[in-house]
Amino acid sequence: MAGRTRKRGEAVRTFILRNVEDRSGDVVLRATRQFGISRQAVHKHLKFLVGANLISRMSLARYQLCTLEEHKTILPVTDAAPEDIVWRMEIRDMLAALPENALDIWRYGFTEIFSNVAAHSGSESAFVQVRRTAVSTKMTIWDRGVGIFDKLLSHMDLIDERHAILELTKGKLTTDPASHPGQGIFFTARIFDTFSILSKGVLLSHTSGDGDDWTVETQQEGFGTLVTMTLKNDTSRQIKDIYERFSSQTSPGFSTTVVSAHLAQYGTEKLVSRSEAKRLLERVDRFRVALIDFDRVECIGQAFADEIFRVYPSEHPEVSIREIRTNKEVQDTIDGVRQVDHTPARRQGSPQDPALAGEEIGV
Repeated sequence: MAGRTRKRGEAVRTFILRNVEDRSGDVVLRATRQFGISRQAVHKHLKFLVGANLISRMSLARYQLCTLEEHKTILPVTDAAPEDIVWRMEIRDMLAALPENALDIWRYGFTEIFSNVAAHSGSESAFVQVRRTAVSTKMTIWDRGVGIFDKLLSHMDLIDERHAILELTKGKLTTDPASHPGQGIFFTARIFDTFSILSKGVLLSHTSGDGDDWTVETQQEGFGTLVTMTLKNDTSRQIKDIYERFSSQTSPGFSTTVVSAHLAQYGTEKLVSRSEAKRLLERVDRFRVALIDFDRVECIGQAFADEIFRVYPSEHPEVSIREIRTNKEVQDTIDGVRQVDHTPARRQGSPQDPALAGEEIGV
């Protein structure tokens, strides 16, 4: 009986900690509803967490997580400091309290980003900050070199930062194909709970979860590139799981991409033209499957849909183009252009290759 009571208490406190981190409104009310306990009981748990220095009280009903551990360092960026050595000598001990699978993820994320800094930024140093709370760990890596979007624009045939973001999020984009396959950002963003890049006043953020959500915001412009990654300390995620989500038994390796259609939109403009569709499909011939994600897209034009779902498949039969997260209006437009060509729909649940279904990659 005592063991069950202790476990229930731990569950309540874990729930409180995660809700404090997510700022999910009235944490007392949410806990009473979740566990069927009184407000007085919840306040006892809150008092325990405050006493343990895991949370602090900001106001009558607001709390915040306490920083349990924080490290800051400035790392030289030279050929004599390979990313794996820098990780082992400078960073790993900052994260020593974490379980092995989380440590593996942090090693992957740090080495990928630090390698990009060394190869592309031209910066002589990188500032690294690691902050751990009772729930999650956050790492920030900032270099004062050439910003990532400026680097892409200067080396590739891209229109502007928005176009660079669209291409970057597809994966397999690099300014140095001889040394880098261009997969680091694609996988690093998805292996962490949250991932963001701030450069030239543009903040590109990815949140893992039920969807595959990228957002773009405008920030105050600064120097270089600032990358931020966060991960729950008790994550069950494994690196191999992320790779497997974007490959299949019939096509091993990085064979599936997700193209977020809303990133091709400018302001409130709708996606209506063939030129917009062609831009959306640039480089997808490097993949076997391209999942076109229409989340946050209210409607599309007939010409846009025709180019993606009729013209492109007829010219590139080796690439499977599939739509995901469509609303009824978007889906009706897609179905309409398919009927013109009498081409059967190839959606995320195609039985031809279940391993590549949309639900297999969490979108």
